[in-house]
Amino acid sequence: MPSRRIFTTSALSVAAASSLLIGGMGTAAAIPAGHGTRDVVASTAPIPGQNAGLRAMPLTGKVRVSVFVGRDQAGLAAAAAAVSDPASPRYARYFTPAQVRAAYGATAAQQRAVSTWLARSGLAVTHRDPFVISALGTVARAEAALQSPLELSHPRGGVAPVVSSTAMSVPKAVGGAISTIRVSPAITPMGRHEAMKASAIAAPGSKAAAAIQQECSGYYGQKQASTLPGAYGKTLSWAPCGYRPTQLRDAYGATRSGLTGRGVSVAILSEDNDSTALRDANRWARDRHFPPFKPGQYLANIAPHAFNGVGDIESALDIESVHGMAPAARVNYVAGNGSITGDILLDPLDTIVTYGIASVVSSSWFEGYMPVPKSMITAWEGVLQRAAVEGITVNFATGDFGDETPLQYPGSDPWITLIGGTSLAIGAHGRNLWETGWETEEATLSKDGTSWVPAPPGHFAEGSTGGVSKTFREPYYQRGVVTGNIVNGVRMRVVPDVSALGDWNLGYQIGVSVPIGHHQIKYTNQVNGGTSLSSPLFTGLEADLIQGRGGIPVGFANPELYNYANTATFHDITNNPQGQNVTEATVFGRIYRLPPTLSTMGQCLATKHLACGPGYDTVSGLGSPGPAFFRSFGSKPR
Repeated sequence: MPSRRIFTTSALSVAAASSLLIGGMGTAAAIPAGHGTRDVVASTAPIPGQNAGLRAMPLTGKVRVSVFVGRDQAGLAAAAAAVSDPASPRYARYFTPAQVRAAYGATAAQQRAVSTWLARSGLAVTHRDPFVISALGTVARAEAALQSPLELSHPRGGVAPVVSSTAMSVPKAVGGAISTIRVSPAITPMGRHEAMKASAIAAPGSKAAAAIQQECSGYYGQKQASTLPGAYGKTLSWAPCGYRPTQLRDAYGATRSGLTGRGVSVAILSEDNDSTALRDANRWARDRHFPPFKPGQYLANIAPHAFNGVGDIESALDIESVHGMAPAARVNYVAGNGSITGDILLDPLDTIVTYGIASVVSSSWFEGYMPVPKSMITAWEGVLQRAAVEGITVNFATGDFGDETPLQYPGSDPWITLIGGTSLAIGAHGRNLWETGWETEEATLSKDGTSWVPAPPGHFAEGSTGGVSKTFREPYYQRGVVTGNIVNGVRMRVVPDVSALGDWNLGYQIGVSVPIGHHQIKYTNQVNGGTSLSSPLFTGLEADLIQGRGGIPVGFANPELYNYANTATFHDITNNPQGQNVTEATVFGRIYRLPPTLSTMGQCLATKHLACGPGYDTVSGLGSPGPAFFRSFGSKPR
C-alpha cells in the first residue's frame, strides 16, 4: 500500500467554511469524528479489504469530485417505500420532479455553501443542482479539500474506482447537507455490459440466410438434426434461428392482451452513443414485417462527448427488444458522460429522474462485482429513491455466468428490479411450450461425427446470475417468499426478482451496424441473448402493463411483484419444465460460426449454489410473465 499522505487544513479553507451560514440540514451521513471543524462523511469509509493493492494517483492528475447533497435522506427513503407499498395509504401517490426537489433537494443556500467550499479549495465547479455538485481539479487539491489520500483500486470486473484509504471529511458548515462524495478520473472510464456471443444471420430471404437456416429452426423443434448423433435417447432438433418479436409477444401473452405500450415512455441507459440505432431498428423491423418507429417515437438524449457506440450490440439488443415487446411505446435512449455524478452509468439515470423522462428504465450495464465502495451504493440509492418517489421503475440485468462470478452492482441493489434469464421453447404459432432456468451445459461434435464431447450434458457454458447478497439485508418485500438466505445469522437480499428469455442458444434476432473499416459500417443481422435480453424484454412487457393501468406507472415494482408470488401472474420456472423427468437439449452451430454444438438446458444442478425449483429460486426469481401477468396489474391502483 502506498505511504499515507498527511493533510493540514488551510486557514483560508477553515475561515471560508465557517463563514457560510446554513440551516435546516438533516442527513445522517456526515458525523463528527474528532476533526474539530470538520465532519467525517461516513459513507466514504473504506470497506473491508479495499485498501489491499491500491495505487496512489499522481498529485498533478485531474479528477472530478461529485458531492451528493440534499435534505432528509431518511425521509426520502421512507417516502419511496410508502408510495411503492400496495398496503400503504400513500401507494402510487407519486411526486413530480419539482416536488422532489422542493422536498428533498439541497436549498439554494446549501448549494452555494458547498460550491463555495469547493471553489475556495481550488476546484472548478462544473455542475450544480439540488442533488449533485461537481467540480474538477488536481488530485492534490481534491485530497486537501477532502483531507484523505485518493487511490485507484483493482476491482474484479468493471472500472477501477477512485477510493480513499481513509474516510473523507468536509467542513462542518457543509457536512449536514452531504450524503456522500465520489471521486473519479476527469475522463470517466466506461463500465461493462454483459458478454455476448458473436452470431451471424444474413438478411431474411437472402441466399446466405437460406444456407444458415438449413441448420436452425423457425420455431423450437421445427427441424430435426437427423444427421447428428442423438442425446438423452432422442433425436435432437436444430435451435431456433433466433426468435422474432411477434413470437415472444405471443408466448408471453402480450399479443392476446392487445397491449402495445401506447402512451408509455421507456428509457434505456447506455454508456455510449450508438448514432445508427434508430436507422438499424427501423430496418430490423421492416425486414421482419414489424412496425418500425414512427416519427418522434424514438428519442436520443446524448451527453456531450459521450463515447462512440456505433457497432455496440448492446444498444441494438436493448432498443429492439423493448420495441419488440411494446411497439407503440416511446423509447428514450439516454447516454451519459460522467460530468454530473462522476459515474458514466449513473449520469443517464440521474438525467431521467431529474426531468421525468420515462416511467420504466432498463439497463444491461454494470459498475463491477460486489463488494463495491459504500459511496457508490449511497450515490446510486439516492437517485433510485428519487426514481421510486416519482413512480419510475428501474430494471437491471443480473449477469450471464451463473454463480461463477460474484453478484454485480448495481444489479443486486434492493431498490432495483433485477431480471434473470430463462430458456424458453416457443413452438409453432407462438405457443409457449415450456420454460426453464437458463443454466446451460454444452458439448461439441466429435471429430468422427458420431458422438458428443465431453459426454452430455458436457461442461457448464453460461447462465443467469443469481444468489444471496453478502452486502444487502433482506428487504421487507422478500420476507416469507425467499428461503436459504441466512448469512452469519442475518437474512440477506436474494437475486434475481423476476426473469425472461435470456438463453443465447435460443436467442433473439437483432439488426446492428458494425464498423468494417476506416469510417465504414455495414448493417448485419445477428442473434443474441443473455440477461441483456431479459431486462429489456421484461421492461417492454411492463410498458404494456402500464398502458393497461391507464398509464399509471408501477414505480418501484418489487413490493407489488412479490405480492403476486406463487400465483398465475408468473410462470413458475423449474429445472423440470414439462412436469416429467425430461432433459431438454438442442443443437446450434453455423449461426454462431461454430461446429455443431449440443446445448442442454435447465442445468441448474451444474452450478454450485443456484437452484431452479417450485416457487422463488435463485435463477429465475419469482418467474417469468405468466398467463395472469397483465390482468394482475391491469386495474388502476386505489
